[in-house]
Amino acid sequence: MKPIIVKLPPKTYLSDIEPFKTHGIDTDSKYHKTVPGVGITTYAIRFFKNNLIETLPNKPVVEAKVSEHNEKFPNQPVLGVYKGVTIAKIKAYLLSDVEYKKIITTPEGFIYKVVEAFREIYGDLSVMYSDFFMLIDESERIITDVSYRGDIAAPLNYFFHFKRKALVSATTLPFSDSRFKSFKDYVIEPQFDYSKPITILNTNNVIESLKQHLAKLNSEHICIFFNSTKGISAIVNALNLKSNYMAFCAEDSVVKLITKNVPFERTTDDFHVNRMLKFNFFTSRYFSAIDINVDYKPDVIVISDVFFAHHSILDPKTELIQISGRLRNGINSYTHITNFNPDLKAKTPDEARFYIDGHLDAYQGFVQTYNKATNPGEREALRKAITESKAHHFYDDNGTLNDAMVDNFIHEERVKEYYKNLENLKAAYTQVSKHFTPTYINEVYDAGDGDLFYLKTSSSKKEIYQQVASMLYKYKRKSHLHLMLFKPTNILSKLREEFPDIADGVDYLDENTFQATDFVVSSIRKAVSDAKEMALINKLAPCIYQLIDPFDTYVQSELVELMRNAYENAKVDRKVVAQHIFLYFEGVRSSKLKKNVYKLKARKFEYAMHNSDLIKS
Repeated sequence: MKPIIVKLPPKTYLSDIEPFKTHGIDTDSKYHKTVPGVGITTYAIRFFKNNLIETLPNKPVVEAKVSEHNEKFPNQPVLGVYKGVTIAKIKAYLLSDVEYKKIITTPEGFIYKVVEAFREIYGDLSVMYSDFFMLIDESERIITDVSYRGDIAAPLNYFFHFKRKALVSATTLPFSDSRFKSFKDYVIEPQFDYSKPITILNTNNVIESLKQHLAKLNSEHICIFFNSTKGISAIVNALNLKSNYMAFCAEDSVVKLITKNVPFERTTDDFHVNRMLKFNFFTSRYFSAIDINVDYKPDVIVISDVFFAHHSILDPKTELIQISGRLRNGINSYTHITNFNPDLKAKTPDEARFYIDGHLDAYQGFVQTYNKATNPGEREALRKAITESKAHHFYDDNGTLNDAMVDNFIHEERVKEYYKNLENLKAAYTQVSKHFTPTYINEVYDAGDGDLFYLKTSSSKKEIYQQVASMLYKYKRKSHLHLMLFKPTNILSKLREEFPDIADGVDYLDENTFQATDFVVSSIRKAVSDAKEMALINKLAPCIYQLIDPFDTYVQSELVELMRNAYENAKVDRKVVAQHIFLYFEGVRSSKLKKNVYKLKARKFEYAMHNSDLIKS
């Protein structure tokens, strides 16, 4: 079925144009808005002449939409349903004299409260299915979120029973559920340029690049979208933020941030623009649907970290588009900071489908064999194989396949592939070239996220020491060649503090000598001690040779005085020992007239390395 194209002129909303003005929202349809903010949600709530049940991804979005409408149109109230709203309140609204009853609800609010309210009033769901239009807004979230939020897909079990129904999003994803095959596709085509400039900052050190970028921006209004409480906490610490920031996230994430020493007054699950400060952090709860209406244009930064926050990787086709549309007054700049991991295990969509089909076939085989088995031992083994299978979570309690879980697996594999290297991500941005005009910047630091990741996942002390030494030598080589792009990072300083023996080894030993220690601490310390002695000899030799001649004989007291002068000239504060002269000359010591005499021969500085064990403090 060919898509139905709806052209959207500049500075207009869907409520201003056909077919919406006359026919409203068509049933059995998927609406592809193309860009956020074209007004279909507002149209459904404000102008659509139907009873409506609309699902939105989360509580802040529902609250914001309902509050905005009810303040402007108190005589046409809509009901928001989310945590804290009772079934009794829903029943009261359904039994009220409001002409067009419109319920805006979270997915969980719908299945646990709205459905139950209809059952308690009418005895079944026939009135809900026949008299209400069901609209699932931000429909791609069903696919992107279902792996960790199973209830977000649950409304689909009711959705197809509605007489009138539709899906909508600016960033729709394809559903494999066969029940959508007969749905019409409406594609909104803006008749204006909606592309935004975006800077993709390719780095091996996310936090250091963020610090550099913020310094260049020198902005008073910054929004950072980062789906990682651990990452947000790390940024707060790295920037030494005190009271000029807020973190907006879900309730459980608020708790996580507080346990990571973020003060409770600096994080909330209740978003309001009045709470925004200089630095504003948003987790995925606020990536779509929410409207951030401020009278300025902030600098927006999105962060992906494939090493320490895998779930923070972002899809240019969905999250990047959605985030860019959250600031209704526009943005001053848009930046995507990301690292890459060539070792990421990812599958193409075809590979992912083939792989998961194999899991599903094997799972069904286990289930069928289990149902036929009579031996208790066989049934126990099969039950374990079933419940521990990856595919087990793809089925509901009734054994029905959740197609959204399959779509989610394919989607996540596709997005992971982007973050194996920059070229893959560039290809993804190319596919949404009408949305973005990208500029690419590369920043390479001597200690990167990948280095630290492998360091933290090393299984032995030797591997850890090897990894630390490798990072420090990398910096040492580049600094000697004046190839440093940036100043040494905090990471390097912290590594030197945490691993002082390794740092000493890098400072005083060449890489081959360090390798010869087999990264045993006692061997490293011995090699460093020897190297320090050799460095001291190299420093003293020229001064020794200036004052003491070869092929000459010196009384010990005279020799000690000359050596003391040489030490002073070299600015070396060390006890003078006459026998140390043999580090610099061939010769012998003898007694003459009861005095120790040193008979010196040829200079031997070039052989001093092999005699450093003669030195005794």
